[in-house]
Amino acid sequence: MRTLAVALLLVLAGCGGGGETPEPKATATATKATAKATIAAPTGTPAPEALSLFRCAKDTKGRWRASGTIANDGKKQATYQVTVYIGEAAGSDEKAKTKQLANIQAGGSAKFVIVKVPAPKDGGPCHVQVLRR
Repeated sequence: MRTLAVALLLVLAGCGGGGETPEPKATATATKATAKATIAAPTGTPAPEALSLFRCAKDTKGRWRASGTIANDGKKQATYQVTVYIGEAAGSDEKAKTKQLANIQAGGSAKFVIVKVPAPKDGGPCHVQVLRR
């Protein structure tokens, strides 16, 4: 074990210094950047308790559709954001569809329908996120 540690230190010491290495020259292809669209992270307070009667399924034309009701149990009017994603939750950037439900009165509710939700060919589970903004 001690021999392995000494050998590892010698290898690391050999990598650490010595002669100067010339800096690589930049080329047009090395410095070329590609533009990628960025999507702002959702803002708001999670409010899953506001969602009821949620349904997510394919319609008669084979397109995914989500619907439900948002209830504002707060003391002031609020705007809610509902985002629906279909597919496995892989942790990578995926397409989803969002709907804003503006100015729901305190104690009130609003029904929503989100049509043409993007989905993989094989479908998958339906995920929903509700934020109070």
